[in-house]
Amino acid sequence: MRILIFRHAERENSATGNPPLSSRGLYQAVKLSELILAGNLPKPTKLWASPRLRSQQTLTPAQNNTHVEMQIQSELDERQSSETIDQFQRRIKKFLQSLEQQTGVIYICSHLDWLEEACYLIPSETDLVQEKYQAWAPCQYMDFEVQDGLWTLHEFGSVPL
Repeated sequence: MRILIFRHAERENSATGNPPLSSRGLYQAVKLSELILAGNLPKPTKLWASPRLRSQQTLTPAQNNTHVEMQIQSELDERQSSETIDQFQRRIKKFLQSLEQQTGVIYICSHLDWLEEACYLIPSETDLVQEKYQAWAPCQYMDFEVQDGLWTLHEFGSVPL
């Protein structure tokens, strides 16, 4: 199985709790889709996004061009104000463990806080808590091959602008 985990594209600076992507972020989302169409990223068999608009907008062009239906996964949402750090980490760990029953190429789009915590919890031979893996720019991603419960990091890349 292959899993690509993305931070959502650049969002608008807004006082709302669920801001959309900025014009640059919408461009990043289109570029992500173009990378798939050009064969530079694998074609997804599943597209999973957090309930937040910006995550969904990041994967929408890929959905439109690959005809793979996006699924909203509440487990991918950012940390809630009512959630302790332990509860947040348990939610992420449970989600990561649930991936063991999956197959194909899964694109996951979430948020910086989720990604930072996931790096502590992903069973990988690469030390994902190194500083270089903790600075996720908008539309940056990790590409993993997952086999027998071990996540092998292939690439820590960015969608070019």
